Amino acid sequence: MIYPRSLSSQELDLLFRLLPENIPAYKPYHDFIKTSQVIGDGRWGEGNLLIDKIISPIDLTLGMPPVVGYGECLINNLPLAISIHDHNIDGQLEVQFSGVFPIPDSPQITNLWCYSYWKSGDPCPATSQKVREIAIKDTNGSLKYILAISVAKKVLWLHHESSGFNQLLPLTNFYDELLRTKHIRDAKLISHPASFFEMVDDFTDTEYIKALLEYDKKAHRKFDTTGIIIETVKPKKSIFQKLFGK
Repeated sequence: MIYPRSLSSQELDLLFRLLPENIPAYKPYHDFIKTSQVIGDGRWGEGNLLIDKIISPIDLTLGMPPVVGYGECLINNLPLAISIHDHNIDGQLEVQFSGVFPIPDSPQITNLWCYSYWKSGDPCPATSQKVREIAIKDTNGSLKYILAISVAKKVLWLHHESSGFNQLLPLTNFYDELLRTKHIRDAKLISHPASFFEMVDDFTDTEYIKALLEYDKKAHRKFDTTGIIIETVKPKKSIFQKLFGK
């Protein structure tokens, strides 16, 4: 394929579905793609597109930035996964179409879902199954984030209440911090992060929040932890404390 080139109307349609312009977190990416072009392929070849407003050199040694939008669908009954990655250090946006590619001129798009529209109370977009939600508040009692865990899809994400961003979290790194919070150093659990989804209810909301704060200290994409309350439920006083007012 010859580059640079414009994104096809079919590609734009799919990308815009993952980047709703009415949700603050996704509008900048929507607007960037709307006024940009494909400047070349990324390291993964066909379907891995680098997008920029100007023609710029592509550095294939750069790792993929974190995902900002992810979804799946069927194109003419064939599976397609779409991931949109954040800007790299050169200001380029990276998109990965995995499955049907190039997108057909007249595609029949069915069963499309993505994480971008999820909000508290919604089921998992991929499975329509209930998710576990951990509310994360600040010292003023304002809701800042919701940690959502989908056992059915085996994925977790952090919903940013102020912007609507649904940030996918890497399971291995988060699970490691969660096990540290419980002082668990079981090699079998550490080496099999998927075991987390068999233990979701074994951890308290407080332990999840502590693990999230520790995860943030090492994460590539950080979030605002100012004033976050760790203790979600005050422990009950013992009989000794009640008697002596401790």
